[in-house]
Amino acid sequence: MDLYKMVLEDGKEYYIIDTITCEGNKYLIFAQDNNEYTIRKVWIHDNKEAITKLDAREEYDKVMVEFLEKHKGDYNEKA
Repeated sequence: MDLYKMVLEDGKEYYIIDTITCEGNKYLIFAQDNNEYTIRKVWIHDNKEAITKLDAREEYDKVMVEFLEKHKGDYNEKA
């Protein structure tokens, strides 16, 4: 699997590890080598995809639930 890197507004470099659709919105899941995770919402601006921070902690929690559910089998196999 190819991982793509991106520098976010905090100046840190993250890997894009997954894309999740939750409640009709598209999200990118980012991770750093130190297992720090962050999520950004994808939206369309001038017919191009752009990313933005999430509106609230609840939005982060919902997306993480979807991410963990999607990868539940991955974690169970390694345990």
